[in-house]
Amino acid sequence: MRTLRVLAATAAIAALATGTSAAQQVAGDNGTDANGPITILKNMVAEPAGVQVTVDGQNIDDLSSVAYADITTIVHKGTNTLTVRWNGALTRLNFTVAYAPTRNAFKNVAVIQGDSSKDTSLRRAGSRTISFTIPG
Repeated sequence: MRTLRVLAATAAIAALATGTSAAQQVAGDNGTDANGPITILKNMVAEPAGVQVTVDGQNIDDLSSVAYADITTIVHKGTNTLTVRWNGALTRLNFTVAYAPTRNAFKNVAVIQGDSSKDTSLRRAGSRTISFTIPG
């Protein structure tokens, strides 16, 4: 009886493993599939109210905390623009755009960082803009 349970459990695990691999998507032209390509915007520092982030002119919602946003459908192959605006003093600024042509192969393509102890422009309202390239 115990052998039968072990065999049944083994068969169930094998069925789940097969189902999982079959469920993985093939990469598509629009870049939103699970296996790539994918582009994410990472906010590595909690930001106070008044910080606005745009990619190619489109507002990225609610990055007031440490968070990731999938921006695959916003960016396009070639040159893109990341803009961060703030309406008051900031202590730190740390945004990164990472691109992965295939699953889990992320590389940073843009980084905006700053610390008010070294960068006095963060002590008042301002903005930073950086261009980055999505390969293709």
